[in-house]
Amino acid sequence: MNSRFLTTVNHACDWILTLLYLNFLWIVFTLAGFVVGGIFPATVSLFSIMKNSVRGDERGSIFKSFWSVYKQEFLRANRLGYTLVFIAVVLYYDWLFTNVVGGTIGMVAKGILLGCVFLFGITVVYIFPVYLQAGGKVFASIKSAFLIAITYPIHTMIMFISIFSLCVVFILLPMAGYLFATSGLCWVITFFSLHLFRKIEKQAEEMQERKKRQLATNH
Repeated sequence: MNSRFLTTVNHACDWILTLLYLNFLWIVFTLAGFVVGGIFPATVSLFSIMKNSVRGDERGSIFKSFWSVYKQEFLRANRLGYTLVFIAVVLYYDWLFTNVVGGTIGMVAKGILLGCVFLFGITVVYIFPVYLQAGGKVFASIKSAFLIAITYPIHTMIMFISIFSLCVVFILLPMAGYLFATSGLCWVITFFSLHLFRKIEKQAEEMQERKKRQLATNH
């Protein structure tokens, strides 16, 4: 009993230290790219390491893996990130425009724009796990993340509730937010995303099996 308890405590400590270290690496590599050039490659690297951690894949040096992904994905990650920034800026200026337009047209425009902002938000939540799953294809990742978000609304809602709950914890415990905010949120998103990806793959396999059986029956 004591041995099992100590093993559990040891795993929990390792997990906490890993989250702390990954949060530290994310900050360091973001600053290494002077923020504007480093934040997106650092985020992709963080999600890549977290993906392996959640799946239980064996890994070597976390630093070497982080640095390797950072270098490899530097240009593509920035292309993805600034594509998202561009969309966000367009939505922002559209919102400013709707503030100028009054009456019924303005209200309708605001409603449509809020819907677009919501769809953009749920797409962004999935974008980095999907980007890694899609092999670094920028526009294919955005399209797939959007389709996944609207196709599985219950899963998306549960993920948002989990993210919101974690943010509340970080607000109530600022020190925990400083130490674990980015890596903690990354873990939540990665955990739910990988669970959903497995579900999608299983559904695709079942569909293929049904097609094979139908073809066999027809022949």
